[in-house]
Parts: sequence; C-alpha cells; structure tokens
Amino acid sequence: MELGLRDPEVAAAVAAANSGFDGLFASGLTPTDYKDAITCVKAVEALRRRADAAMIELMNSIEQDSLMVMDGHSSAKTFVRHHGKVSGAEAAGRDKAMRACRALPNVRREFQAGRVGSDQIRLLGKVHANPRVRGEMPANEAWFLRKQKQLSFADFEDVTRRWVELVDENGPEPKAQIQHENRNVSLHQDFDGSWTLKGNFGNMQGAQINEIFGHYVEAELLADWDKAKAEHGDDATQQDLPRTPQQRRADAFWQLNQDAASSLHGATPPGFVHNIIWDADTFEEMANRLLDPDHEAQPIDVDTYRCETLDGVQLNPVEAIVSAIQSRIRRCLVDAKSVIIDLGEARFFTGNARHAIKLAHTHCVFAGCDVPSSKCEADHLVEHSKHGRTNPRNGAPLCGKHNRWKQKGFHVYRDPTGTWHTQRPDGTHIPN
Repeated sequence: MELGLRDPEVAAAVAAANSGFDGLFASGLTPTDYKDAITCVKAVEALRRRADAAMIELMNSIEQDSLMVMDGHSSAKTFVRHHGKVSGAEAAGRDKAMRACRALPNVRREFQAGRVGSDQIRLLGKVHANPRVRGEMPANEAWFLRKQKQLSFADFEDVTRRWVELVDENGPEPKAQIQHENRNVSLHQDFDGSWTLKGNFGNMQGAQINEIFGHYVEAELLADWDKAKAEHGDDATQQDLPRTPQQRRADAFWQLNQDAASSLHGATPPGFVHNIIWDADTFEEMANRLLDPDHEAQPIDVDTYRCETLDGVQLNPVEAIVSAIQSRIRRCLVDAKSVIIDLGEARFFTGNARHAIKLAHTHCVFAGCDVPSSKCEADHLVEHSKHGRTNPRNGAPLCGKHNRWKQKGFHVYRDPTGTWHTQRPDGTHIPN
C-alpha cells in the first residue's frame, strides 16, 4: 500500500502493520476449536484496540502541533472527520477519548498495549468531558483500570455511572428536581397525517414507566411468537414474526393506552410493584441524610454502591430515598456479596424467595449473558433434588436457555467474594 508517508520510521511501522494484517487475513482466521476461538477473539480485539490507540495518538500530535490550521480546520476533530471520512459522532468520540488519555497516563499506556477496550476508553472520554468530575479522575485512575479489567463493558458502564453519580452528586443544581420539572410529553400530528410522540421524564418517573412499558412490549412479542408457531410450528424463527420490534413497541404503547381507558389491570402483571435495589450502607446513609437534619454526610463507597431497578437502571439516590420512604415502592437491601438482607414490604407482594433471588442481580448470571433479571427464572444452584435449600444464598437468576444448560453439565456458582463463575462440563471455566 503506497501512502507517501514522509517520516521513514512511521512509513516502515505502517507498512509492517499492513503486512501483519495481510498475513492475518491470508490465514483464514479459522480457530481450531471453541477454546482457540476465545483466544483468537482476544488477540484480534487487542489489535483493534492498539489501532484505535494509534489514531488517538495521531489526533493528539495533530492538535499539539496545530497541523489542522493549514487546511482551515478549527480542530484535530474536524480535520480527522474530513480526511478520515468518519462521522461527526465518531470524530467527537475520538476527541473526548484523546483528552481523557492526556489526563490519565496509565490508562493511555494500557490502551496502547491493547489491555483497555476502545469502548471503555470512549466511556472514560464522555466522563472526562464533564467538568464537574474531570478533576477527580486522575486520583481514581487505578480504580478505573481495575474495574475495566474485572468487568464486562455493560457492568463497567454501570459502575462508572455510579461513580459519576456520587462524585457529581448535586451537579450544578439538584438534578432530580430539574429533570422532574422539565418532564414533558407531546403527541403531534405531522403533515402526512401520521403522529409523532415525544417526551422526557425525571429519573424515578421514567424508570417506572420504562418497567411498565417493558411488560407490554414483552406481551406483544409473545403474541407474535404464538402466531409464528401456529403457522410454522416449532421451526419458527425470528424471521417469521409478523411485526418488527419497532412495530411491536408502537402497538404496545397503543395497547397500554387502551388498557388505561378500559381496565384497572392490563399487560402489567397483577401485583406489579416497582423495586429499588440498594446496598445497605448507602440506604442507611441516604436515610440519615433525609431524616436527620444534624447528620454529617458520609462518603459513599462506589465499589459497593447500588441504587437501581431490578434490571440495573441507575436511579438518583436523593430522589429514590424519598420514594422508598414515602411511597409503596419496595426497597431491597443487599450486602457486599449481593445477598438479600432486607426486603421491604409492598402492597400485593407475594413470593419473597423468588423475588429476592432476582432482586440481587440485574441480569442472568451465566457468563456473557445479558438477559435482564426480570425475564429470567429463579433457580437453585444446588438442585432441590440434591437437598439444595430454597433461600437466596442458593439461588440465582438464569435465563431459560442457560437454566437448561445446567442439564448439559454446566455449573454456575458464586465464590466467597460474591463473584459469579460458569464452569464447563470438562471443569474449565468460561472467562468472565
């Protein structure tokens, strides 16, 4: 590939990288078995990260030397967007990542080595763009590196959001109040006769609406599967479903309104209750802040902090503690190992043991599975037939598929630190 690079060292390095990729594609990238496939995924992903890190370094050099002004560009971001032919969102993400890497030298070094993911770097870039938390990031650099190594991206995103919530607890103004005051919904008829729905809600109100709406969407999906199986039998696939996900969401919203106009109970299950999962220390601290005017606020530990819905939607702790004390919202307190230690009462509530298992987790505990806990089955870790006890310590949420995989010899268990592991039939483990 002839690029015309002037610096011979850069030209040689790019040529070597291109040669390496040529060899990689020529190899066919065909793993020998599933374990080799895992190794290959990690190896190629590391290459991708290093390539992304190289672009971040290039952008940094362009900005530091003001090379973009020669073409009349105001920033390295616009320069790369134009000459790299990337989207504005992509260029903006790279720009934020570049600034985060400048502020976090250890993160920058690990990214260049392929040991930090590109998505994780983009996330840290977004966090760094918040001026109210930016100054706290260098002191927490080791924490960010440790968490991104231990957790999946989804879980890393969750703990990072919690960190921001705690550091930026008040924001420029009380966020929960501003969000709630700015709530709005509008239904506008367009010129062609169709209708467009727009809206925004505060943190708590939006979380409850999202949970209720999710039940309606699920009901529409189940109805589509019933139709597909009636026509195609057990061989039915998603391609046979009569509606798209977008159409089902629209029909679910329509059905929600029909039920609201005609019935006390619609697709939302009888006895539906909105749950808030707290870690015990945070709940106690927030309760003290609310109820005791003389209480001296104590820092909240971001490593154990939890204030979220059943499926892991993050909530504002100030607004949530008011709702937990004043409303019929059920509180669920967990310890550092995510074991239920207190389950507040709520009207219509039944089946404490089943709910306690789900409330401690946001998704299926099988390695790599992100099916929301609300759609999982509560099952024994040590089977009841083998004298396993029916209590939260011997239970976990597993999706229908992975619950059945236990019959194939897979074993899911929690170690003394509270970390979940999935063991294959041969005794090896699926990496977390």
